[in-house]
Amino acid sequence: MENSQKLLEKIQKQKISQKSRLQFTLKNIFFWTLFAFSIIIGGLSFSVILFAFNQTDFNLLSQIPNSKIELFLGLLPFFWIFSCLVFLLISIFGIRHTKTGYRYSPLLVFGSSIILSIVLGTALFFTGGAEKMERIFAENVSVYKSFEERKISRWSRPENGFLSGMILENKNSEIILIEDFSKRVWEINIQDAIVRPRASLDLEEKIKIIGKVLEENIFVAQEIRQWDGRDFKHGK
Repeated sequence: MENSQKLLEKIQKQKISQKSRLQFTLKNIFFWTLFAFSIIIGGLSFSVILFAFNQTDFNLLSQIPNSKIELFLGLLPFFWIFSCLVFLLISIFGIRHTKTGYRYSPLLVFGSSIILSIVLGTALFFTGGAEKMERIFAENVSVYKSFEERKISRWSRPENGFLSGMILENKNSEIILIEDFSKRVWEINIQDAIVRPRASLDLEEKIKIIGKVLEENIFVAQEIRQWDGRDFKHGK
């Protein structure tokens, strides 16, 4: 009877030990998965941040005498910056709860997370992944306003000197016709305009124009810029 009791206790201890090992293993798998997932999301967020900065005309600040801080804040992709930081913090939480996580300082984990997110995000940006993700997000999240929408809004203020649209016709070396994003047709005087190197005046090209309204549907251009990007393009 005594031997049977000892055997039963031994079996119970083994079951408890196996259960503890399984729980410990599953816990490690979960937190390593959490760490990896946070790096992926952090990388995606960083890639969209790069895309946003590439699409944003921060040098517009020099064109506007007032409300520069307000405009600057309006240009920043706060949603993606916040997402990137949140998932970087999650990565610290994840790695610190793994079997060997206690060996690494939060600063080391945070630094590693940033580097991995930057590397992944940069790769996604140059392969066009950021633009695709931003488009998918804008199409599926009703409250989210895409960078394209925000850019159209900024460049659809002719009364403030900012106009954009697609070129319909090159009438001559001084006049072009464009259709803005509200389907309104404008005659653009480009005689004294500075045309930036990457801007094209070919038909059906989208452009951004800085200038002033001369009269109804007539706009005098001072500067013409390409629609997409600023100094470089990522792959399509």
